[in-house]
Amino acid sequence: MSDIAFLCHPTVGHLNTLLSTALRMKEDGHRTRFFIPGGPALPFRLRPDILNNVVDVPAMVERAGLPLERLRPALGVIFHAIRLARSSGYEESRIALKLFTAGVEATTRDILRRLERQPAEVLVTDFAFYPALLAAEKLGLPWAAVYHSGLPFRGPGIPPWGSGLPIGTPDGPELRHAETAEAVLLAELAQRVRKARRALGLEPGPEDVLRSPASPWLNLVMSHEAIEAPRTGLGPSTFYVGPCFSTRRGTDSQGFPFDKLRADAFKVYVSLGTVFNDKPEVFRTILRGLDAPGIQVIVSGGAAYPVLASGPLPSNVLLFRRVPQVDLLPKVELVISHGGNNTTNETLAAGKPLLVVPVGGEQHDNARRVEYLGAGLFLPMQSLSQEAVLRAVTRLREEPGFRDRAEALRQHLAATDGTGTAAALIALLAKRRAPLRIPDGAPRSLTHEGLASLLASLGDPSGSTTSRSA
Repeated sequence: MSDIAFLCHPTVGHLNTLLSTALRMKEDGHRTRFFIPGGPALPFRLRPDILNNVVDVPAMVERAGLPLERLRPALGVIFHAIRLARSSGYEESRIALKLFTAGVEATTRDILRRLERQPAEVLVTDFAFYPALLAAEKLGLPWAAVYHSGLPFRGPGIPPWGSGLPIGTPDGPELRHAETAEAVLLAELAQRVRKARRALGLEPGPEDVLRSPASPWLNLVMSHEAIEAPRTGLGPSTFYVGPCFSTRRGTDSQGFPFDKLRADAFKVYVSLGTVFNDKPEVFRTILRGLDAPGIQVIVSGGAAYPVLASGPLPSNVLLFRRVPQVDLLPKVELVISHGGNNTTNETLAAGKPLLVVPVGGEQHDNARRVEYLGAGLFLPMQSLSQEAVLRAVTRLREEPGFRDRAEALRQHLAATDGTGTAAALIALLAKRRAPLRIPDGAPRSLTHEGLASLLASLGDPSGSTTSRSA
């Protein structure tokens, strides 16, 4: 069995898929451990809430029973995190990339010191955790890049990353302006990474460090081509493995009052994710719009919970600080979300339509993806009002096409096992220590059956890890 090191930024969205995969590989007998920037527990909560991730996210790994090494948080993280919490739109995208590249060289050296003391056979990292990418290259280690969706990749009709433009936007001033802004953003990102590469004695590397598959060894997209717009230029080592959240199912559902969900109501679940949820006024606007006969609302308030709980709420609202989302989704009829990758994929896997109200970054792109797929609607934050919410929910409730399309996508995803497939491919990478490539004619999106066929074609007929249904 192999020693696998998992590395990621201290955010719940970046951790979830990695943690599920690491736990699965541990079940299969591999040694798995995490490196995450973080600090010790504090006797108080920080403001804005995003700063608490450096404590909360490492603690999630420890509660799961996996070994953890806390990397030293980079200088500048606090500054960029505060700006990120107060930003939206394309500016949020720019600040997020600055946050992700803060202290790249220092964090890479921290990882190198730790791996020299206790080597790993394979690194598995969030695609945007650049210190892990550079450390793997410096040590000559095989490594896998994990993508929560296909959004970073280009394709026909795909607008610039983070622009929020509809898929298929025709050429014109709006598209050209977004392309110019993206070019500036990508150039700034590449410059910061190249500077770290020079300091570490590495070759300059690729010009595009965001929009092309990151790893020459293995790229795992925790999605399925059925829930993506067409993507091109993915190369032979990029696999769609399906949503990866099976080990989260049932982990926090004990004690949740499922009996309070009304069988006679149209149930709407509202969540703004785990980073940008400290927006009580946004929640209140949505809840006022949903204050209508026949609707029951379940709210995961996150950081906004104390403010929401202290004021009057419509009588049809069930408010919680957090909910067992994966278990709750099959029991509701509609989801109103910020459009984070995990919530979007989990909702589509449950076959539920979405109303997406994005804050920034990939959330706008996910909103357009949902719109493109016909599984929901996009409501821009600047257009948010209780009347707009009610109009959109009424349309999603009364037009069966949204439900039918969401159900069709659910059936595609039901044939996948993202956790098991990711674990199997990582185990094979550790075993072969050579890039994994899709055989000629084999599908890029892997089902349960397709995984067994792929493993056999890649020289592992017994399956170093077997795929199990969630």
